[in-house]
Amino acid sequence: MTGAALLDQLAARVRAMEGTAPARDPLPTLPALSRVVPGGLLRGATYEVAASLSLSTALLAGPSAAGGWCAVVGVPELGAEAAAALGVALERTILVPSPGEHWPHVVGALADVTDAILLRPPLAVRDGEAQRVAARLRQHRTTLVVLADRPGVWPRPQGRLEVSESSWTGVGEGHGHLQRRRVTVSATGRGGRPHRTPLWLDTMVEPDAPVVTLPGRLEVAS
Repeated sequence: MTGAALLDQLAARVRAMEGTAPARDPLPTLPALSRVVPGGLLRGATYEVAASLSLSTALLAGPSAAGGWCAVVGVPELGAEAAAALGVALERTILVPSPGEHWPHVVGALADVTDAILLRPPLAVRDGEAQRVAARLRQHRTTLVVLADRPGVWPRPQGRLEVSESSWTGVGEGHGHLQRRRVTVSATGRGGRPHRTPLWLDTMVEPDAPVVTLPGRLEVAS
């Protein structure tokens, strides 16, 4: 069976399992990300995240934890246990670890059956490719989170996010273990000024909020 036939078969199975019309409201985020993307993730929009798998996965976790279907394309190092600890529902997550040059077709097919897709494109994305994929996303109101090795990989995203500051706790004077990671996330919308939000990246709570320790944490981060 060809890759295209497999995707079509998977799409049919997901539609049968959903059994309801797609929602029209913005996709929810984890509570700690409410100030990073106020109002939630826009359906049909693309968000670029610079070199942080942890932050990218956290964006996917919001809609996934709320019952949505998600996909991860081109990220073979994603840890299932760590993703689940952030709230990603693995039973509703489609993994395509190595799409290669066929990633636009894969993303286009998955847009038909998912609410949000996390993608790491293999190379810088050409403007024409981005426009065709964006049109497909808008048609199906699917949100795309692009994990970029460097800023500017995806032309004209709805927003760009990056970890601008990072520090660890738990290490004393030459002893101890890395325990928690405090970061500042900078988010910039189209034509807007960046706004900065402090977070604990391992637990996804705000620094001054009560800490709820999760059963795992993402190991790969910027």
